[in-house]
Amino acid sequence: MLKRFLLPGLVLALAACGGLPFNAKPPKVSVADVEIKSLGLLEQKFDVGLRVANPNDFDLKIEGLDFELEVNGRPFATGLARVSTLVPAASSAVLRVDAIMPSKNLIRQLKTLPPETLKDGVPYRIKGRVKIDRLSDWLPIDHAGVYGGEEKKPAPGRAI
Repeated sequence: MLKRFLLPGLVLALAACGGLPFNAKPPKVSVADVEIKSLGLLEQKFDVGLRVANPNDFDLKIEGLDFELEVNGRPFATGLARVSTLVPAASSAVLRVDAIMPSKNLIRQLKTLPPETLKDGVPYRIKGRVKIDRLSDWLPIDHAGVYGGEEKKPAPGRAI
């Protein structure tokens, strides 16, 4: 009877050792840059640079990304990419991925994005999932930030 439970327990324990260490943290994903790739009547295509930061003390091999990008609180673009990139421990790498934006999202952004937002930077949120080689499941990603904006120059006569 003991052998009946011992073998499956041993197999599960060995499988668990092949995954991420117990204290592993998921990678952090943020927008590094966005470039227009093509403009069309129904959709636009962007080349998006996503910075993937590895907060762990071991390397992560990224195998895929699936994300939705919001700008100014509204849907902007979506992307799905199969990539193979090694992100060293306590480091980051920029992954180039394609993102598609329907024209209706562009029209909404143009109508609602105040011009002063462009000077201060555009608020964005990226959410989705990332696939790493050590796990069979995808890890969730969710990050909010500000993209771009003019650099603030110190007032004359003030210390930096």
